Amino acid sequence: MILTRLTQQLCFLAALLLLATPAALLAAPEPAPEPASGQVPLLETVSATAAAVDLQGAGVIGRVLTDLEPLSAVRVYAYQLADFSMKRVVTDEAGAFRFADLPAGLYKIIAHKSGFVPAVVMLTRARDDSLQFLELELAEQSEETAAGEDFWSVRGRIPADVLRDLEAPEPDLRLAATPFSSNRGAERWASTRGDRFATEMEAMTGIDYLPAVGEAVLTGGQVGFEGAMGGYRVGLSGDYWRLAPGGGTQGGEDVDGLARHLTLEVEGDDSELLVSTLFQRLAGSGEEPIDFQTHRLSWDKEFDSSRAHLATQHTSQVNYYADASIAPVEAPRDSKAWELEGSYTLEATERASFQGGLRYRDRSVGVLSASGREAELSADPDALRDERLDLFGRAGTRVRPTVLIEYGLYTTLRDGSLSMTPHGGVVVQLGDSWQASAVASGKVSHEDALRKRDFVPAFYSESSACTQGEQSCYKISLSRDDDHGDSALSVGAIHREIGETLRLFFDDDFFNHVESLYLVEGDQLPEVQFGVSRRVTPQILARLESNVGQGGGGIFYGTDDERYENSVRFLVTSLDTQFQGTDTGLFISFHHLEQELDPLNGGLLADADRDGSRLELQRLQLMLTQDLGILFDLAADWALKLNMEFSRGSVLFGSPNDSDELRRRILGGLAVRF
Repeated sequence: MILTRLTQQLCFLAALLLLATPAALLAAPEPAPEPASGQVPLLETVSATAAAVDLQGAGVIGRVLTDLEPLSAVRVYAYQLADFSMKRVVTDEAGAFRFADLPAGLYKIIAHKSGFVPAVVMLTRARDDSLQFLELELAEQSEETAAGEDFWSVRGRIPADVLRDLEAPEPDLRLAATPFSSNRGAERWASTRGDRFATEMEAMTGIDYLPAVGEAVLTGGQVGFEGAMGGYRVGLSGDYWRLAPGGGTQGGEDVDGLARHLTLEVEGDDSELLVSTLFQRLAGSGEEPIDFQTHRLSWDKEFDSSRAHLATQHTSQVNYYADASIAPVEAPRDSKAWELEGSYTLEATERASFQGGLRYRDRSVGVLSASGREAELSADPDALRDERLDLFGRAGTRVRPTVLIEYGLYTTLRDGSLSMTPHGGVVVQLGDSWQASAVASGKVSHEDALRKRDFVPAFYSESSACTQGEQSCYKISLSRDDDHGDSALSVGAIHREIGETLRLFFDDDFFNHVESLYLVEGDQLPEVQFGVSRRVTPQILARLESNVGQGGGGIFYGTDDERYENSVRFLVTSLDTQFQGTDTGLFISFHHLEQELDPLNGGLLADADRDGSRLELQRLQLMLTQDLGILFDLAADWALKLNMEFSRGSVLFGSPNDSDELRRRILGGLAVRF
């Protein structure tokens, strides 16, 4: 309770800080930064020195000089400190340059030419439609400058992405004043990183104190490579985590956990290929081992006015979905599934688009858990295999420039049964910043006598799409965006009636997979969603998100051959703050989950099971990221990362004393980008 009240107070104070910030503060432009030595101050209005520059439109324009003479073929970079994106232009014969499209934010402007000392200045853009003028002066590299502001002392203030590009050959003079350009498939990559590979690596280690187990050591990290090769953008990423017994374990049982993930992406002009593999295993604490593996291959192809998508996936698991002593009968202890999905989208006109596709799944179930249920299934081997085919079609029509109508139909074929789910929606643009939308769907035809109960695993972040086994779903939302990224607001409500057994995971961390809720057929689940982002100051950007849901009413058929009435509630809140002036990131999140199963048998059995038929979990996470480039002169982008998590709670049908033990996870490490 203390943890809950503390977190609620933090989120309440953060919300007051965001909402109470005067609008005038956001609108007020930041004072121009002090110019570097030897440079002309930044001017919000164009001066007479800009005579050689086109003054039409918005963006950042300027000139580069040396000894008051224009300097051509100079590389000028605009490096945004918030998302590490980079743009480059080259000065023309008059020394002029222009960044025509530069969003609001905090930038480092770097000018460089071989034989000269680079110039670095800070630039703040309060609005992306403003016109700003900047004049830079480069000094020749010589023995006199070597003791002062020479290249080697300036390079400490230059981001690693820019340093890599400075080492590339000088641009062709015939391409002066031409920004980066490439084929469409690699354009996004080339505009931010250049045409060579970039690498990101992260290594972290720390202690994870697990109740009833003791201290465990969690070690791991992730690595990524990305770049453009021969007209293709290639990306390879992976992560590896190992959970092992710690030296401080006292009386606990050994725990052994492993999680590794590898993804390859290849993107060309009009196609994209993705291959991924995931393996996870957890054993110890006297429980049966948990194994989960999935392998996925997907391919997308764009044509002149259409797009094709094809994907296949194979998944196998043991005890991942039903690792509690009591679980829904539909949750398989052991299963293998093969899935195939294909779709085709046609942009018929500027105002109309159509999509058709299919999904096929073949799942074989091994052992459930309850002896009575296993005996029933052993008499019918076909009951351990499940096939289903979903056919779907969607369409979108813009009836007015500000009104979009969406409609579609899902058809599910399974063992001779048929169910149809029509859905429709409308999106309305309310002025330049506001947008409202409404979505509704519901099954209108199905045959209960022939339909099996299904089991659907899903992550909470994907659950609001009304495609997670609902019997019916209704959603409305209202959002506002100021087009500058400084302020945004979204509010919404969603009401779902669950049609299949669903396990909803709230954390994609494998070692936190017990942070989940079971939803069963017949549950009514209303939810309120809220999000707001504000630029509190010109260099502090914060986003607060909070979702609250409460419902239930469905019948939970347990593997203990008993029936329970289900009741669930949850609160998911996060605050993400970026201090752009110091390159610091602070993320705070809080999860509170509750599930209660009320036995329907009555009598002494209900009283005996009541303590064990309740789940209550609370988790507080604090993550801090600090870019070390602001403190030290480093040739690459180094960042210090610290992650702390504290959780407390009990699981369904677990030990009544689980809620008295606090789980603590403290991790620290370094990340580098070069």
